[in-house]
Amino acid sequence: MSVRVAGSLWSVATGELSAEADRLAAAGLSVWHWDRADGSFGPAGGFSSETARELTRRTGLAAEAHLMLADPLPEIEEWAAFCEVIVVHAESRVWREAHDRIRKWGVRPGLAISPTDEVPSDLGADVAVLVMTVAPGEAGSGFLEHRLPLLGAVSALPLRGVDGSVDAERGMRALSRGANWLVSGTALTRAPDPDAWLRTVRDGRP
Repeated sequence: MSVRVAGSLWSVATGELSAEADRLAAAGLSVWHWDRADGSFGPAGGFSSETARELTRRTGLAAEAHLMLADPLPEIEEWAAFCEVIVVHAESRVWREAHDRIRKWGVRPGLAISPTDEVPSDLGADVAVLVMTVAPGEAGSGFLEHRLPLLGAVSALPLRGVDGSVDAERGMRALSRGANWLVSGTALTRAPDPDAWLRTVRDGRP
């Protein structure tokens, strides 16, 4: 099984972004996971599309966007210019319209399922589902193991992932439950040997 491992720099200090991006790229990371939050579904923060696009260009990695926005519609075009996947939240009242707009730009639509939500029954067959294993924006907090069974409900979809407090051990447990997409921030950026960390989750063994 091919595993998509995406790295988030949410917890990295602004002054250290370039150096950490270079370190992870050199370690073999292949996808950036760019978070952007307006405070609707957790703390505001993350990255502008301009900053994300520049770091993506400079490192040569692929990219995906995670828009924790009440209304992501106005920003879709700017993220679609350099992202393979754009994830919006099921809490957004316009997530279906957002998916239609994401598809219009030739990008895969994604849906984040927060800890208090369930997977909608009307997802398109092309949708990437990201199960949040922490509350949105609470990087590094406790891992919500009880959310992993949701992966079984979306086993027919092309991308099934988890996001939130994903270290190597938890990532492998998610893979055993049907995930093929792992998003990691704090655990990956604090790993003394990110190359070994990435090998562990991609190979599925320590």
